[in-house]
Amino acid sequence: MSVKLAAVLLAALLMISALFAHHSGAAVFDPNKKLDMTGVVTKVEWTNPHAHFFMDVKDSTGKAVNWNLELASPNVLSRNGWKRNSIKEGDTVTVTGTQARDNSNFGIAQTIVFPDGRKLNFMSAYENDK
Repeated sequence: MSVKLAAVLLAALLMISALFAHHSGAAVFDPNKKLDMTGVVTKVEWTNPHAHFFMDVKDSTGKAVNWNLELASPNVLSRNGWKRNSIKEGDTVTVTGTQARDNSNFGIAQTIVFPDGRKLNFMSAYENDK
């Protein structure tokens, strides 16, 4: 087998495996496990295929528990008015969303609300109900 053919086959195999690596939201998140929590953002990852942010939320004993919250892709967020710094480390936010099926501290954020009432969601940045 020529080196060129082997390289083409390897590239095709990698592309196919990347397609299968992307998950279905319905497979990962349970629509019956609603999230509504307030905490402080500890980290933001503006990466593909999904942006993520992490936040410390106090549990019933007052202990900080770190949550990983998934967002849309950076491309989708940017097209809808988000910027890399729309949410940043140190922000206090209230998040509504859906928890992962495995009961881990992982979820998908649907709406992010700041103390001043600004809202972020997948479809628009800084929407106001006022």
